[in-house]
Amino acid sequence: MSETTAERVPTREELIERAQGLIPLLRRNAEQTEKESRVPDESMTAMREAGLLRLSTPRKWGGWELPMRHQVEVLCELGRGCPSTGWIAANHAASVDLVMLMPEPGLQEIYGANPDAVMLSAASLDPKLRGDKVDGGVKVNGRFPYASGCEISDWAFLAWVPVYEDGKQTGVANLLAPPTDLRIERTWNVAGLLGTGTHAMVAEDVFVPDRFMQFAPLKEDGEPDSPVPATVLIKGNLHSLSSLVGAARGALDVVRDKLEEHKPLAFSTYSRAIDSLSVQQEFAEATHLIDTGMLHMLAVADGFDAVPEGEDATPEERARLRMHMVSSLERCREAMQRLLDLAGTSGFAQTHPVQRYWRDLEIGSRHTALNRPMIFEDYARSLLGTGAPVSLLF
Repeated sequence: MSETTAERVPTREELIERAQGLIPLLRRNAEQTEKESRVPDESMTAMREAGLLRLSTPRKWGGWELPMRHQVEVLCELGRGCPSTGWIAANHAASVDLVMLMPEPGLQEIYGANPDAVMLSAASLDPKLRGDKVDGGVKVNGRFPYASGCEISDWAFLAWVPVYEDGKQTGVANLLAPPTDLRIERTWNVAGLLGTGTHAMVAEDVFVPDRFMQFAPLKEDGEPDSPVPATVLIKGNLHSLSSLVGAARGALDVVRDKLEEHKPLAFSTYSRAIDSLSVQQEFAEATHLIDTGMLHMLAVADGFDAVPEGEDATPEERARLRMHMVSSLERCREAMQRLLDLAGTSGFAQTHPVQRYWRDLEIGSRHTALNRPMIFEDYARSLLGTGAPVSLLF
């Protein structure tokens, strides 16, 4: 599809229905996704054919260019089927926003050939990370320790690479390169979100042409400027959050299904657990907590949708929206504890889907960009005017 090709944008309801239609497939593939530490081709193909890899892509490049509210609603359904798969779809949607900062010739090369090109984004604190200026581009060396979907993505957005010329740093750059140009180290051995394949990527003299580089020179004080607006970064955090809210909803589905099988409540007089008033209350509380988490998530989306295009939200507004993200995750984690109580010991069996939803939510909610203590501190500083944010990137 070229930038001049017109295609009808699916409605919000159509896209949500498509995502919901994929839930059974994603659940069937969830165990394979986790064991192989990557989203299977079948799941990726299904999302592509359903148009769910175009949520944030501008119309100019063949996408749907949806409001944030509609994006997170769709991504939440994918996380409901498989949180790892939802995380990859969310990471892709967020990365597209970053890729759109690239020069027009590079975008034409990518999206003119493939409007469904899968994107990832990765940053690095490697002190050896650098891009050395050469004719027509830069040569990159360094390690990116966490790169979700690096084995299944078409392009990697490499953030904040220090650029040197004649041995002196002149600025920082965001770069685009195929992950196949980097060496992948399968390092993602964690308790949850295993299927995201968030392995390390190592660049060894990788050449990146100018058309795939967004450069920001050093400021007058010699410090690097951020080539990405803070609002764009925080929108990416919301994308990730949506898949985790989906994880809580997926666990709720599973527990409800088990209750409706009318199994007895062990060591009680209830021949059907669902008849127990305490079970009913616990399930109702979990449902309400997840609904509350959804409301916080949608409030953040609405906040971003209210920011005029091309503008940055104020620091105070960014702090407020991030606080709502924390509240969304906290409510979902509280709900998950109640669902684990209802599932009982059997819910922790390795074959039981509830424990996978639980592990995925616990790991994903500890992502550095969703860090509760730091977000609370920034929010308090914003409210009381006691200093600059402690989060350097936001």
